[in-house]
Amino acid sequence: MLKRLAVLLCLLCLPSAQAATIGDMAPEAAGVVLSGPEGIKLSSLKGRVVIVDFWASWCGPCIQAMPELDEMRADLHKKGYAEKFEILGVSIDRNVEDARRFAKARPVTYPLVVDQLGFAPKFYEVWRLPATYLVAQDGRISMVYHGYGAGFTEDLKQRVIALMNKK
Repeated sequence: MLKRLAVLLCLLCLPSAQAATIGDMAPEAAGVVLSGPEGIKLSSLKGRVVIVDFWASWCGPCIQAMPELDEMRADLHKKGYAEKFEILGVSIDRNVEDARRFAKARPVTYPLVVDQLGFAPKFYEVWRLPATYLVAQDGRISMVYHGYGAGFTEDLKQRVIALMNKK
């Protein structure tokens, strides 16, 4: 009984986990690859500006946001930023087939993974979709967006360009 009480007290004294926020190192984001290079994950994109975009097959706003993100990516890649910028879409669906059907019905050109175990959404503390994290070249979170609305993509694009042009 005393041993259990001691363990409980130790657990209560541990620092609590905090949501990934601006200025923090971005936690890993990975999963079952739906599209993109085999083994794609956030850490494999180190040195680039990366948008980590959490989505789900049942998310209405994601249906609107993903094509806009894809268009923004295509535009920036055409302008010569392909080696400096990428988007990583991370589905929080528990069922890989649900995410696969969604991706097939609404294809995008950026890499998509499914974190069916829920590690990344837990570390990022995703509470609303889409949840979009802008990660700088050094791996630190530069901006966080929860939800989708007018001006979202343009604001994000300007921040991406500013980070890529930062000396």
